[in-house]
Amino acid sequence: MANLLYPASTGHYVDDKFSPLVEPNLFAGNVFQPGISFTDKYQTGPAGQIFVHKPGTGTVTATAPGADFTETIVGDSLITISLNKQFNRARKVYGATVASVAYSVAAAELETALQEVKAAWNIEAASAIVDADGIRVATNVTTVTASNDVYDTIVDARQALRALKANPDTILVSPTVYGKLLKADEFQRSVQLDNEVVRDAYVGRIAGLNVFEYEDLSSAAGDLTNINGGTADITWQAGTDELEFIVYDHDALSIVTSVNVVGIFDGMPRFNGIDAEVEMVSGFKLTNASRAILKIHDYSATENLT
Repeated sequence: MANLLYPASTGHYVDDKFSPLVEPNLFAGNVFQPGISFTDKYQTGPAGQIFVHKPGTGTVTATAPGADFTETIVGDSLITISLNKQFNRARKVYGATVASVAYSVAAAELETALQEVKAAWNIEAASAIVDADGIRVATNVTTVTASNDVYDTIVDARQALRALKANPDTILVSPTVYGKLLKADEFQRSVQLDNEVVRDAYVGRIAGLNVFEYEDLSSAAGDLTNINGGTADITWQAGTDELEFIVYDHDALSIVTSVNVVGIFDGMPRFNGIDAEVEMVSGFKLTNASRAILKIHDYSATENLT
């Protein structure tokens, strides 16, 4: 960095000084919150994996009054939630750096490490829905727009889940779809809601669903090579196609965590300095694929909400 000279070429050199403030990095929102966009009800204590019993169901047929009971055995099944995903970050800072800067480098490094882990953790949570066996997919050769039924498309997805007797209450949308929701005519029917949308860019709820704008939604999609059981329903092309939204019942997305460490640790005797460390070990599971549906913009597919 060149020293400044005032006046130029004939004056005095000025001293350099670094601001004690730090420009924040940009991260996607922490959209997964317990009891709101996922459930942690299966977090019952120390475990490497958790088995959840799912009772079987049968049908009952009406009979004449006074008829005897018909005995039957309806088997159950087991759902496995494995705590098999580790997220960690250790940001190393030498002692010479700590002693030579005007800002709290330890706090800044720890905050950044925490944000990095949270970003990866949120992507994995969304991926648990996308990668679930038997996940239902809505595809369309035309992306949703404010003028071509973004609201109707969301209602159709909700309807597909309600037909399966699911109770969807949450939708994750890409920034593109969220922007189109803000422009949708449906939000002009209420003066109060209209003011909130225009003034605060806040959708809140739509069609009985809590709306979460998630900037990393496409990252959760991966390449989608095995989606829908590997059928030909989706011909995913990364960078071209888009995961536009996920509608689901938050109680069907289970997340459990066994390790959660956040701290600043002395680097000695390995090195003179500090480590800002964050670690989490979690398990993610969509416990019932009939309680979630994806909307994908696939340039070579046709609409399929079943």
